Amino acid sequence: MENLIFSLNATVPVFAMIILGMLFKKIGIIDDDLAFSNILKKKIENSNYFCGNDIDIYNDDFQTIDIENYDFLFIDIILAQDDGISLAKKVNNKTTKIIFICNNEALVYDCFDIHLYFFIRKAFYEDDFKRLLTKIEKDEAESNKQYLVDEKNNQYIRYVDICYIQSHRNMCTFFTIDHEYQQYITLKRCSETLCKNIAFYKINSYTIINFKYVTKINSQSVTLSNKQTFNVSRQSKDIVEKYHAYRRYLQ
Repeated sequence: MENLIFSLNATVPVFAMIILGMLFKKIGIIDDDLAFSNILKKKIENSNYFCGNDIDIYNDDFQTIDIENYDFLFIDIILAQDDGISLAKKVNNKTTKIIFICNNEALVYDCFDIHLYFFIRKAFYEDDFKRLLTKIEKDEAESNKQYLVDEKNNQYIRYVDICYIQSHRNMCTFFTIDHEYQQYITLKRCSETLCKNIAFYKINSYTIINFKYVTKINSQSVTLSNKQTFNVSRQSKDIVEKYHAYRRYLQ
């Protein structure tokens, strides 16, 4: 019994280290306004989600930053000696979440060609930071949802990884960034499951898209991040409205 107790106690720190490693996020703040940077840092430190994480503040010499080495980057769009949007464009990975901070919220419209995660208005940073935490919670809940694509082999795809689905007769192909999965199922049955989720939308008789990967959209066509463009059927002309509803949900 003593040996058993010793073994269990010995494993507790190991589990704790694993959990801490999963929760640990590397955070950077790029802003030449040192006073606001410190305010934001304190806000981040006091939140439950980011508690215990290292936070780096950069007030100058922005070109030397290892900008892709962060999980979350808070970047001021207007910098005295640089341009926050240009800095954000240097992030080429798909894991770094970019949060712009600025006094001029109209500048958000200059950010459409960037994979922007969130926008914080300095004048309303308290409210916007709360909305950011709510968005993170929603996104993490969504990232845990999975679709059973192969029951025989117990193979699942995460909802967030599905870019689009296309059907041919009774076969659906699920496209992710770097893989394809096939399932014997009609698109109608597939849509009954996936389209309950606000991120998915059936745009024509053979295609379902994930709004997460949309880069251009209008009532006639939609383009995804892989540069592929799909036609929108007449029955799906409310696609722009649905897309904006999805964007509002994320906020």
